[in-house]
Amino acid sequence: MEPFFRITSIILLVLFIATIWYLSVRYIFFPIFFKPKIKSSEIFKFLEEKECSFTEYKTLNNTEKQRNLFNRIKGFSVDELFTIRTEYKIVSFCIAENKFKIYWIEVQSRFTFFNKRTMQFIEEKDVEILNQLQKEYAQEIISVKDKCPACNDGILKNETECKNCGLNLIA
Repeated sequence: MEPFFRITSIILLVLFIATIWYLSVRYIFFPIFFKPKIKSSEIFKFLEEKECSFTEYKTLNNTEKQRNLFNRIKGFSVDELFTIRTEYKIVSFCIAENKFKIYWIEVQSRFTFFNKRTMQFIEEKDVEILNQLQKEYAQEIISVKDKCPACNDGILKNETECKNCGLNLIA
């Protein structure tokens, strides 16, 4: 009977260590080092399709995450064990409509052999949030052709920042 308990205790110990290892990798190390990130080229390509110009992007704060924009089901699911997500907020200026817009983006990466990466885009439709955005970003927009309006240094067509003074430009 004694060998049975030894084997059982060894198996339980190995399972315990494997579980601790998996949880620490999944919830600590992987999000820190391998969190899925959106590339600026992907942002610019998306905004070009929507005929908007880039203003800024940032990860969601806690209030924005609580809105559950991507309709995630609360609770535990097996899919959550093999998936990691990052959510972003993109603020852009639509030249055709002459107003700012918000796009919510979820970048999702799976722990599989193929490391499948997907992105989901949602345009903000809440009028109250968009009005607040207009007030926050309300500023005079100066059309820039070939010179920086602050320091008169020459700039290229698609630059987003003046190399001389650091002024942010809308490309």
